[in-house]
Amino acid sequence: MSHTRTRSEHPRTSIALAVVLALLATVLAWGPGVGRAYAAEATPAGNVLSIGDPAAPGQIELYLDPLCPYSGKMVREQGAEIGRRIEDGKLHINLRLVNFLEKYSASGTYDSRAIYAAFIVADHSKSSDVTWQFIEQIFSAEQQPQEEGPTDLSNEQLAGLADRAGAPPSAQDMIKLGLPIPFDGHLIAANNLPLLRALPDSGVPMVVIDGESLDGNSDWLDRLPR
Repeated sequence: MSHTRTRSEHPRTSIALAVVLALLATVLAWGPGVGRAYAAEATPAGNVLSIGDPAAPGQIELYLDPLCPYSGKMVREQGAEIGRRIEDGKLHINLRLVNFLEKYSASGTYDSRAIYAAFIVADHSKSSDVTWQFIEQIFSAEQQPQEEGPTDLSNEQLAGLADRAGAPPSAQDMIKLGLPIPFDGHLIAANNLPLLRALPDSGVPMVVIDGESLDGNSDWLDRLPR
């Protein structure tokens, strides 16, 4: 049976197109984040979420995969202390998100969609606290999907977690829409993966302090100012 378009479909199509165009106009007008948390352009030099005061005494690079259970373990066990140090101006994180486990997600696109959502939250909230709270949400025991599990989070669910973290409605709308504009989660992850694989141990979670790579589930926090 072929699909035929009735006249009643045209107004609906026009309305949907108008909504998409309005949301895109909002994003393009928004501009890059200028607050304590920002999401750089998805370019070879800009695949990082900068969280916290760039002049903080503690400086790390952090590699996480949204689907990785060990990344989730780290965030669940250390996330509150990380958040406290970010809030106190003691810790700055260059967060590099990767997606090498994406093929094991139920949708086959979960990592990229979660990465996109994190960049949108940072860009629209301009808040390190909100951004890190969103990271904690997607890695929480209640929300993080299982590797090779039967389901993962939809765009609507990711938008709900952004709402819970305190992201503005504009961020939630963009996450629901899910277009890779102005950030492409798959490309961001693809650019971060070679940097991770260049480290002596290329697993996640991975923390890099002064060029030294450390297991994220180790006592790396003890090496930094409190």
